[in-house]
Amino acid sequence: IQFLKSPYWTKQQYAGIYRPFVVFSLSVDYAIWKRWAPGFRLTNLAVHAINGVLVFSLYQSIAGAGIVPLIAMIIYLVHPVHTEAVTTIVGRSELFAACFLLAAWLLFRQGRAGWAALAFLLALLSKENAIVLPAILLLPSPRGRRWIRLLPMIFVALAYLAMRYSVLGGLGIPVSAQYMGGRLTYFERLLTSGRVFIQYLTLIFYPLHLAGDYDYNAIPIANFVDWDAWLGLVLIAATVATAYFCRHRNWAVSLGLSFALIVFIPASNWIMPISILMAERFLYLPMIGLALVGATALSQLEDRRLRRLVGIGALSTAIVLCNSHDYIRRDDFTFFKNMVRVVPNSAKARLGWGFALTKAGRNDEAERELEAGLRIIPDYPELLAVLALARTTSTSCARAWPLLNRAIQIDPKHADTQRRMADCYLKEGRVSEAESMYRQAAQSIPNPDAMLYFMWGVSLENSGQSTDAIAAYERAALIEPENRFFQQKIEALRKTISRPDYR
Repeated sequence: IQFLKSPYWTKQQYAGIYRPFVVFSLSVDYAIWKRWAPGFRLTNLAVHAINGVLVFSLYQSIAGAGIVPLIAMIIYLVHPVHTEAVTTIVGRSELFAACFLLAAWLLFRQGRAGWAALAFLLALLSKENAIVLPAILLLPSPRGRRWIRLLPMIFVALAYLAMRYSVLGGLGIPVSAQYMGGRLTYFERLLTSGRVFIQYLTLIFYPLHLAGDYDYNAIPIANFVDWDAWLGLVLIAATVATAYFCRHRNWAVSLGLSFALIVFIPASNWIMPISILMAERFLYLPMIGLALVGATALSQLEDRRLRRLVGIGALSTAIVLCNSHDYIRRDDFTFFKNMVRVVPNSAKARLGWGFALTKAGRNDEAERELEAGLRIIPDYPELLAVLALARTTSTSCARAWPLLNRAIQIDPKHADTQRRMADCYLKEGRVSEAESMYRQAAQSIPNPDAMLYFMWGVSLENSGQSTDAIAAYERAALIEPENRFFQQKIEALRKTISRPDYR
């Protein structure tokens, strides 16, 4: 049960993320698939398929037999905006939270409060946004409100909050991990949420351009004079009003919109600030309600041929878009290139695309992208460190050192800068300084990669610390057991140490 006692990022308690069931599921997948990524994605696809069945079962229990539950399930399963949540391995936090929330809602409606409470607990241990389930259970339906049996749910919510506080030392996202370091005022957050809402509506009705990430400046902070932000707030109010006034005229639309609005609240920045303004995966839960709205609208088309034509056309378009978005995500090169196309003002997009170009050996192009990123955030250590990497040659770090020195002054504990400085020290034969920097980087990064441990081992070996070098190589081999070069390095060094003339 160690996973219940640890934050999501083991060395980043400040990040304010506690999702132990997701950690458990990843551990199980690793035991089965090891480092074979398609196996992890197969689990995601299976959970997504189960969620589709749960959507069908839930709406069948609410609306009865008919075409609406089937259409809602299809809309939910094939909507292209789910690409991030389903194809990204860590996106399973959304998948499991939705799975257990739907199961809890369905069990609650069946009068099985104990099992519903257990499912609710698993939803919370998958992602914190499931905390809104008690409010969902109070939504009206054709069979009336379910006011009773809520006590176990409230108890589970309080128990989860106590566990979260015990592990993280707080309930919300710490200021250091909030968007822009928590410097936004409430009015700025609220006004910017209007812009974000318009972006979400675009993704729902026109999911052609998906960025996959909307970090700093992808969506500019709104000011009082920005009409589009005010329009977004008006649309939010209109959605609330529609949900309210449809509660008697069209209960399905009211239920769907109310569900979408309630589950959206934790990620909205309306009440508590979080670490980002928006993400495509944040629509995974709201789409459960919106799928019911879409299914209801399609079912009310009286002309069967028109209804069939619209349904088949939408389904075919969704399948094409899902495949195209999945193709874009096949590697970092295509992913970040597309991100720069969709959100060119995102510093993270420029960083990712520049790093991908650097790895491909296209350093001149990488420099242009990274310099564009620095025009967005001039004092971004990550951009400076990667630009330094792009300016490093096989024999010299002369053009890299000014950037590295600037980055380390901005953030003396920036692990990636420490790592790049260590590479340059090693290249220049300053072995002890390289070893010190590699050590600091390995201690700073929550989950160091195999190559960092390997390079640390090289610096230790070159400085005569063979036993410590073997330990570093073994860590690298543990992360990448299929890498035979690491094993050969360990065996060769052990043979060297065992020689009688070894000093």
